[in-house]
Amino acid sequence: MKAMRKLVWMLLAVSMVGFTSCDSDDDEWIDDGGQGSGGSDDGGVVVPSGSGTYADPWNVAAAKENQGTDYKFVKGFIVGNIPGGDLEDAQFAPPFSGTDVNDNPITEGTNILLAASADEKNVANCIPVKLTYGDVRTGLNLITEGNAEKNLGKEVILQCKLDKGFGTQCITATYYAELNGETFGSIVETGGFDVPEISLADVRAMFTGSAVTITEDKKFVAVVISDKDGGNSASLKNVIVASPDNSCGITLRCTTDASFAAGDKIEVKVKGQSLELYSGALQLNNIPLVMIQKVGTATVTPKQITVADLVANIDQYESTLVTVSGEIVAAREDGKYGDSTKKSHTTNTIKDGDATIESFVSKYSAFCGETIPTGVRTITGIAGINNSKPQLNIRNSSEVK
Repeated sequence: MKAMRKLVWMLLAVSMVGFTSCDSDDDEWIDDGGQGSGGSDDGGVVVPSGSGTYADPWNVAAAKENQGTDYKFVKGFIVGNIPGGDLEDAQFAPPFSGTDVNDNPITEGTNILLAASADEKNVANCIPVKLTYGDVRTGLNLITEGNAEKNLGKEVILQCKLDKGFGTQCITATYYAELNGETFGSIVETGGFDVPEISLADVRAMFTGSAVTITEDKKFVAVVISDKDGGNSASLKNVIVASPDNSCGITLRCTTDASFAAGDKIEVKVKGQSLELYSGALQLNNIPLVMIQKVGTATVTPKQITVADLVANIDQYESTLVTVSGEIVAAREDGKYGDSTKKSHTTNTIKDGDATIESFVSKYSAFCGETIPTGVRTITGIAGINNSKPQLNIRNSSEVK
């Protein structure tokens, strides 16, 4: 039935005067408005306009035509959201609701639907907008109590990344928004890196216990110590860096997947970035990749410490490269680092006498199906914090000797 509705809609659309042809991405989701909310085609076909700048933002039609671009401005009306991952479940009227994978009620929405008119109720005439975690998501989503009354039908300006999502043209990251006279997030300046340098230690010192947005137009230099090829991370958006002398480090949470390799020397612009704790670890949150550039390569020398010292001083060693001596105690009965079927993460234990520390192995790691060597070993990895507990996470199995 869904396929038939889709075919009928497409045949009708071809005959419409002034219709602009769509690419194959559109074919994956065009529907006839049958979302249980009175879909309508009226007013949905509009002429693309705008230049993607703050002064002249793209409209929804232009946003659909300019996929694969970043840091552009788009303007439209908030008309609904998608509580799950299926566009056919789009909601256009309150109460906006949904459940997570565990069937628990969602208390904060992760996306909205943008349209050319405030009364649009046909998902085919909308563009989905993924709301980046933080002020933008908190302020724009429709599920948080009170937000629907303030936001539904209101015009918003976004600075965003445009790419494929939900199987169609989409806004996949949102850096800044203006709505109801308020601003959320920060406009990403895409200028050069010719700004004063600040040490990574001074950046960390700006955090005094609660989230803070950095206002200084500066940059710091660091070396990537996470290993994307080893894959021992829960997300490709996470990049862990240390100062060149390995005296301190921090996690960079990027807005999109990053491709920096271990040993890349980078510059990171900090203006407008948010310093926050995530699960007990300090990170610069939601950094657009345009704020980071590679300037060379460097080698970081691990600190030689004991497990007991690492546990006792984890705040000092967090996000730095360290080497300890100890035995890895496998969490799995098969003695492997992790789940070779790659269905779940694993947490092993590194033991040195009476001192122990957790060692996380991602289901995405390249070595999770390998057998852990027995006995006392020299173990190099990244010191971290998760759920406020110390961790030492190896980057690849070759660093267990």
